[in-house]
Amino acid sequence: MADTKQCKTCGKIFYKKVNVSRKKWATMKYCSNPCINKGRISKFRGLRPMPEERKQHLREVLKGRTTNTGKTHFKKGNKIGVKTQFKKGNITWNTGKKNPYFTGPNNPNWKGGITPEHKKIRWSLKYKKFREEIFKRDNYTCQECGRKRKKGDRVILNAHHKKSFTKYKELRFVKSNVITLCQECHKKKHSKN
Repeated sequence: MADTKQCKTCGKIFYKKVNVSRKKWATMKYCSNPCINKGRISKFRGLRPMPEERKQHLREVLKGRTTNTGKTHFKKGNKIGVKTQFKKGNITWNTGKKNPYFTGPNNPNWKGGITPEHKKIRWSLKYKKFREEIFKRDNYTCQECGRKRKKGDRVILNAHHKKSFTKYKELRFVKSNVITLCQECHKKKHSKN
């Protein structure tokens, strides 16, 4: 009868299952997980009462401690000093500037300045601001079909140059030469040309 044991919690006789190894079976004392949990000593669930001496000892040790677990970076109610307090309106030194240590030839991906001129212009901050001004002027609406972004309809807008961006370099940043079009209308315009 080596394949049977009596549970220490409920007293029920239980059998060795096929998937349980001999090593694990040698250490098993309980028939199920609920019995294992009942057999454990837990001061939080009150299954076995804590001795009064232990309670008194814990009261003395924990006297004056807060419930802050240390996971927060600040203690509630404590004021931060004036020197360390974040000052509103302060801007970091590199806001809007390129990092000089990784710009141009200092960048590890530098290939000798082979980026085409039109890409440099289109990726520039000046061009992004110019496009934003055009979108605001046209109220973020396609000037061809009148589509506007609303709930359930996401419209991708493009700034279309009436006279070509590549041929007429002097008209690239002229507002009267540029209109707002949705992506579909912009593709149609260029397919016609």
